[in-house]
Amino acid sequence: MSIPKFSVTHKVTTTMLILIIVVVGIIAYYQLGLELFPDIEYPQLTVVTAYRGASSEDIESMITKPIESWVSTVNKVKKVRSFSQEGLSLITIEFEWGTNLDFAAQDVRDRIALYKAMLPEGATDPLIYKFSLTDFPILFYGVTNPSIDERALKTLVEKNVADRLERIDGVASAMVLATKEREIEVYLRKSALESRGLTIDSVINALRLENINLPAGYITKGHKEYIIRTVGEFKSLDDIANIVIGVSQTGKPIYLRDVGEVVDGYKDIRNLSRIQQGEGVLLWVQKSSGSNTVEVARKVKKEIEEISKTLPEGTNFYLTLDFSQFIELMASRTTNNAIVGGLLAIAVLFLFIGNWRPTLTIGLAIPLSIVTTFIALYAAGYTFNFITLVGLALGVGMMVDNAVVVIENIYRHMQSGMRKEEASSFGAEEVTLAITASTFTTIAVFFPMIFAKSLVGKLARPFALTISFGLLASLFVAITIVPMLASVIYKEEKERKSHYFDKVKEWYERALEKVLRARTIFLLSIITLFVISVLIVIFWTGKEFFPSSDRSFFMMRVKLPVGTPLNETVRVLKTLEDKALEEKAIKSIITFAGAESEEQTPSEFSASGPHEGFFMGSLVRRKERKESTNEILERIRKGIPPFENVKIEVIDMSTMSFGGSTSPIEIKIFGDNLDFLRDTGWKIIESIKDIEGIRDLRMSIEKGKPEYHITIDRERASRFGLKVAQIGSAIESYTLGRVSTRFKTGGEELDVRVRLHPDDQRTVDDLLSIPIITPTGKKIFLRDVAYVKEETGPVRIERDGQVRKVSVLANYFGRDLGGITAEIKKRIEPIQKSLPFGYFIELGGQYKDMVESFKTIAWVLIL
Repeated sequence: MSIPKFSVTHKVTTTMLILIIVVVGIIAYYQLGLELFPDIEYPQLTVVTAYRGASSEDIESMITKPIESWVSTVNKVKKVRSFSQEGLSLITIEFEWGTNLDFAAQDVRDRIALYKAMLPEGATDPLIYKFSLTDFPILFYGVTNPSIDERALKTLVEKNVADRLERIDGVASAMVLATKEREIEVYLRKSALESRGLTIDSVINALRLENINLPAGYITKGHKEYIIRTVGEFKSLDDIANIVIGVSQTGKPIYLRDVGEVVDGYKDIRNLSRIQQGEGVLLWVQKSSGSNTVEVARKVKKEIEEISKTLPEGTNFYLTLDFSQFIELMASRTTNNAIVGGLLAIAVLFLFIGNWRPTLTIGLAIPLSIVTTFIALYAAGYTFNFITLVGLALGVGMMVDNAVVVIENIYRHMQSGMRKEEASSFGAEEVTLAITASTFTTIAVFFPMIFAKSLVGKLARPFALTISFGLLASLFVAITIVPMLASVIYKEEKERKSHYFDKVKEWYERALEKVLRARTIFLLSIITLFVISVLIVIFWTGKEFFPSSDRSFFMMRVKLPVGTPLNETVRVLKTLEDKALEEKAIKSIITFAGAESEEQTPSEFSASGPHEGFFMGSLVRRKERKESTNEILERIRKGIPPFENVKIEVIDMSTMSFGGSTSPIEIKIFGDNLDFLRDTGWKIIESIKDIEGIRDLRMSIEKGKPEYHITIDRERASRFGLKVAQIGSAIESYTLGRVSTRFKTGGEELDVRVRLHPDDQRTVDDLLSIPIITPTGKKIFLRDVAYVKEETGPVRIERDGQVRKVSVLANYFGRDLGGITAEIKKRIEPIQKSLPFGYFIELGGQYKDMVESFKTIAWVLIL
């Protein structure tokens, strides 16, 4: 017995099957998470190493280059990129698609562990991070309260907000970030140390040895055993101030309070954040993998509404980034398109058949096919996201095809006089082989996408599988459920004539006869049209990697000249704040100035110093404003007063989401000499600056940062028995200070940093008068073995493929990326030909990703 005949003769069984599909499909629907994109594991690892106080050139030579050489030999490494800046090395290792990142990360750790001893003393252990789309926050809040200082506000939000949010199902973490990090500062007076014959190192050692609890065994007394402990940990700041750090010539103890002061303060403030034009803290919410972004965000926002009622008066939450809002918009638009497509398909079918009974069958077949697809998606481990929803919307039109063929054939047999049960089973059997072949032929078109590598391949896989699941589901419904429904719903009736469609049929027959008489001309015409279509796509159609979309939030970078102090950067950002809040469409703003703190994970789009800042804002929903986000930003940009030597650029967050370049347009210049690379970059900027559509044209390398270079006279130092490392360590103690121990208070462990008072390290003379103790115990000064010279050094050194690189970067507006890039190629060709041996130019950014992706798609289409 065939499947259609079984379905018709066993209506109860088929009805139960329908109910099972509906129930399981609804359960699968609610179990499927809702995301923006599929959870793609980008084949990329980042190695971060900090070396406080080191220049970018020292970071490059002492940390970045050695680690690059070690990790480049790991299996399946495709490319190694890096940047070195003051105090920080960040190396990005890109692997071949399909690489197991857990194994790759372990290989990288093992390779670094073999050579870690070669890294400079004082450098932190290299940390390895994996890139994942789930690492991005789904919600980003700014929290303010003018009546509470930042330290108290951070504690308040951590204990009363973050802890409660992390208990919500689906929330992975809720981080509270503040620009001021608490630290115990021990400020020493240079004159007081020298008059008592002490050095900063002696204070550091005393603190380290005093702040300690030690086990000392046990004793038995009577029938009890007592544990013995030596208790010496500091309980208060007075304990620190009252430790003995030495003895005077008269035998009197020297206390720490005699040579300095102990302050409950902050680490050096190298960055500052402002929320809605005031000070505050940041709340960053991440969801757990696989959970529904929209649902988790809804719960978090509801919980914050409840929590805010219990917080001190004046505490405000400003939601600046909300991914769930964009996901909801995307999902609703895609779902509406799918619904409209299904209704149109039903309407067209009714128009041609002119009978509501077959139309009703189609109306039931489409949702049943979609519900069956939900089950397949859940079983395959996918979620609802932009890719699967687009595949589902596209598949709705294809899902109708199989059911239409079956229904039309059944309807034809019934109109010829066959009983409806017999027509339902026989009509479906008759076309089963044909629709099965047609379905698998269509699936074969999408099947190669499943095996495609690269980012496009990873995105195309769920798209192809969703369409394939939908087509298989429609085939299943067409040969099982549709015949049964037809045998129940259809009414036996004779064929009805349609004067209108008879005319259409006659016209079609005449046109077909003419085509068949002129086969050659018609075939050549079709081939010509096809060739013209391909040429239009290749040469005249605009090309982009990601289409522009309105996300209702934005980010801009502000760059001032190198060496600009933090307060000046904040002043420029305040002007931006004032201009942005004039826009009624902007709801909230957050600004950042300066480099990120040590506790935050650095990235390639982080600020490199106090001369840089970021400006982030959120807008009202798209339906509540007339203009797009890009149009509003363009108006803000034009309305900003012309600051001298200030550059403002819009950051394309779509490329950041996939680990790409922070700029759509990137022209890479490779070579060894940074000055020559910079000069070449300026030539390129001059040649392309007038290209229509280019915005925010700039160079990745900046003017040199002012530095004081201390050059050691090795011969004189050797006479005192000193090495360069010993002298450098002494200088570091007096300038940056050293963390000598940790102080426990209120459930926190704070660094205790010993350093000179800021008033004692203002000038070069203060630097040259740093005391150094020789191995024989003799005290000399830095000027006895070194001299200081003012120089400039690069702020950030970038490397790509273990070669130095300088990039010319730009955004674009009003034109397609392919057209702008083609014009750039023509303009820079003479510059490229004039480069000496060892120097070359490549195009990167979104263009490179786009070319690689188009190659993948071309191979898939050929297959």
